[in-house]
Amino acid sequence: MRFIFAILAFIIATALIGAGIAQRTVFLPPNTVSSSVSIEGSAPYVMIDSDALRAHDGRQTLELSGSDTIFAAYGRTTDVEAWLDGSSYDSVGYDAETDELVSTVVDANPDGADNVASGSANPAGSDLWLEQFSADGAMFRTLNLPAGYSVIVASDGTQPAPSEVKLSWPIANATPWVGPLLTAGVVFLLAGLVLLVLGLLHMRRSHRPRRKPPALPKGKRFSPSRTNAIESGMKRGRRSIAPLVAAPVVLASVLAVSGCSADYWPQAAEPVATDGATVAATATPDPSATPGSETEPTTAVDDDTPSPAVTEAQLESIVSTISTVTAEADASSNADTLAQRFSGPALELRTATYAIRGGYPEYPAPQAIPSGPLQVALPQASSVWPKTVFTVVQGDDTSVPPVALMLVQETPRSNYKVYYEITLEPDTSLPPVAAASVGTTKLAPDTKLLKMTPDELKTAYADILSVGDSSQYIDLIDPDGDTLRTQVGVDYKNTKKGALPATASLDFAQVAADGQNIALATSGSGALVAVELRESETVKPVESGATVSPEGAVKALSGVTETAKGAEAVYDYQLLFYIPPSGDAGKAELLGFTQGLIQAKELP
Repeated sequence: MRFIFAILAFIIATALIGAGIAQRTVFLPPNTVSSSVSIEGSAPYVMIDSDALRAHDGRQTLELSGSDTIFAAYGRTTDVEAWLDGSSYDSVGYDAETDELVSTVVDANPDGADNVASGSANPAGSDLWLEQFSADGAMFRTLNLPAGYSVIVASDGTQPAPSEVKLSWPIANATPWVGPLLTAGVVFLLAGLVLLVLGLLHMRRSHRPRRKPPALPKGKRFSPSRTNAIESGMKRGRRSIAPLVAAPVVLASVLAVSGCSADYWPQAAEPVATDGATVAATATPDPSATPGSETEPTTAVDDDTPSPAVTEAQLESIVSTISTVTAEADASSNADTLAQRFSGPALELRTATYAIRGGYPEYPAPQAIPSGPLQVALPQASSVWPKTVFTVVQGDDTSVPPVALMLVQETPRSNYKVYYEITLEPDTSLPPVAAASVGTTKLAPDTKLLKMTPDELKTAYADILSVGDSSQYIDLIDPDGDTLRTQVGVDYKNTKKGALPATASLDFAQVAADGQNIALATSGSGALVAVELRESETVKPVESGATVSPEGAVKALSGVTETAKGAEAVYDYQLLFYIPPSGDAGKAELLGFTQGLIQAKELP
């Protein structure tokens, strides 16, 4: 009977373990759900909307084909739409009724024509994208984008965009009865093995020699050949059990390898939120999926609140690109290369420096812009353009002062450019500012929230540089740590005038500067304010027949070696101030400056 029960236990164990394994193999449900759409138009761009990307929970696996060259990038939906404004494109959305992706043609917006004309039609390299990819023939990428982020797809901006779009998402395919079935199978297997061993032990005991063996009956004895046949049969009987035991042992090995997964066991009921809503379980990630990038956003975008112009990761990439372009332009003194990432006062001053060094190599080279790390990242929170970002970059050499950059993006299709490049004063401490994930507000030029407006600040500081302590504004701006007053202030001006011969005169005057005033709010209701000032030096002979001979940088930039008319040199000052809030007892502070010769010419 023990052998019979053992065989039954082995049969049951095989059935249970086989059923458990079948659930993870032949009966295993799919672990992904997918949907695809064919783009029938010939538009150069495709936008995959946030609703389409989030049609199902979990990571989005994007497959693109139908074009020799494929480009894809993701960014905030508002940024993608702004970049596409003025161009026709295909929008891929999600139809909840059919549970399918759908494609809709979006005609060009006439109001966005200026936007299209202002930048390249190729979306590659735009500062708006958090991450971008390119491939030939086909592209396979796995993303993990929250609500409010979309994908832009193109070929090269002129050829039709890829025509085949497929999205896949992971779905839960847990088999909670695998664990119990395999466990029960192993229990029956062990029980069968125990019964088998007990049966074999009983058989061996029953065939042992007795203490007083009975006398053999008279008559025909068993022949040796018959005895051997019986023993042989018994051995064959014992061997015939081996296949029955082997199959469950093999199946048990499978259990040992894979039976620990949580998907193989019944799970506790889903938690219920305090408001009564059920909290959905997260689908098991696909282990073969491409891991997401560190630049991927982790929180959804609130459409009702203006988002920061850039993320910190975006800003790091932008500054790195600016650093590379600047180094290339500085090495070749190429203003055209520089113009790719510079504009306004920063472009004018650096371009003038290139011209001066061409004829006067001793003139100081412009300060290099490090690629990082960023000490401060303060983007403007805005949904309209232009957008402004303030950052402070410190290079590896900490003996070199950090550089403050005021970056401006004029349109969605233009990249951020350095508008002000300002070297911070030694030991400068900036006021607390908002986190990069929150952003800040750009204040109006005539704001009443500050102790003085940016225009009033420019007037006050220009007067202090001209007349020093005699200025009526001397008590409004803190002199501590202000080295520019020492370099170009009233004492410097008087000393330079006194060094001229009696045959010439030197006059200083303020010159109108076109640079815009940029004020970004700080955490304490004050503001970081960047402004531009310009000042002229005019040297003229005062006696008949006398001449003046420009030297150094003025000579190199003007091309004048000697003149009886006189020469004018214009110097540019890019200044960064902190202005306290209205009603505060503190003074405005100069945090940093960059200055240099911007123009030089012979007087008419």
